Amino acid sequence: MLTHDEISRVLAHYDVGELRSVRAAGRGMINETAFIETSVGRFVIRRNRRVSGLQSITFRHRLLDWLRQRGFPAPRILPARNGETMVIVNDRVYELSIFIIGDEFNPARPQQLSDIGRVLASYHRAVAGFPDLPPALTPRYLPSSLRSLTERLITRDILGELTIPLHWYERRIADLCHKLSDEAYTALPHLLIHGDVHRDNLIFRGDAVAALIDYDQVCVDARLVDVADALVDMAIGSPPPGWSTWGVYRAPLDLERVRLLLHAYNAITPLSHQEAAALTVMLEVVWLQGNLRRTLSTPDAEPEYHLELLGQGQWFSEWMDRHRDQVLSAGLAT
Repeated sequence: MLTHDEISRVLAHYDVGELRSVRAAGRGMINETAFIETSVGRFVIRRNRRVSGLQSITFRHRLLDWLRQRGFPAPRILPARNGETMVIVNDRVYELSIFIIGDEFNPARPQQLSDIGRVLASYHRAVAGFPDLPPALTPRYLPSSLRSLTERLITRDILGELTIPLHWYERRIADLCHKLSDEAYTALPHLLIHGDVHRDNLIFRGDAVAALIDYDQVCVDARLVDVADALVDMAIGSPPPGWSTWGVYRAPLDLERVRLLLHAYNAITPLSHQEAAALTVMLEVVWLQGNLRRTLSTPDAEPEYHLELLGQGQWFSEWMDRHRDQVLSAGLAT
């Protein structure tokens, strides 16, 4: 936790007045962040994790500056007196940004989905031409990547308690790989995705997005990754009757919210028919991957819990079977 004295030592490198109050940020599992108020305003201070090299921090700061120069609502990093966008104190790296006033995502305001789509497309358009991209990592939602998860679970399932659902997963994964092969995934439009699009990384004012924050996961991948993440987290409806709280995901998609987000996205950077079809597959990959990983990460849990997790993934796939055409239609520009 960032202490008052620690923050005061960092602020000595800035012209931001005297420290008056400190409030720990409620989120952020990787880096230590706090909201502070000084005699001249409100700021966000962040202590970067030790494993973050200066090169990656510099890259992120260059990206934020690039986005802001193009009118995108990204956080503004405040330079220290020496002009640098980071300060090193006792071998720790700190940064200071302007506090962004706004509210959290509100599921009761469906029009926020339209602005999420607009802002996401604006981000994808704004990063075009950004220089010195990092090397591409393992694709996030490649259907064939699911095979290693099921193989690990089959090897671990010595008593055969998960045999039936895991065999279902193997058949489903084969079907998804047929629908979206490795080669087809590679052919999708790739760019510098945000990589962490969810409700906690968006700040709203009314129905409008005031800022997209947290660029720690930026990488080169299919732009559909950001779209799928946004849909799975925010374009969802109410849980159906009997929905288990043991599963990874809150609820299935709400088709009207999907339409709102994708219609706004397509108004700026339209998806091709191939992308819209691939999106229906990648959404399934998100759901199956999440439940498989949760099953793998809880080896000591009761079989009933693992069956519930795997069952949720199957439920989502069956939901997609019934609604694939509608999701595909929503993904196409009109």
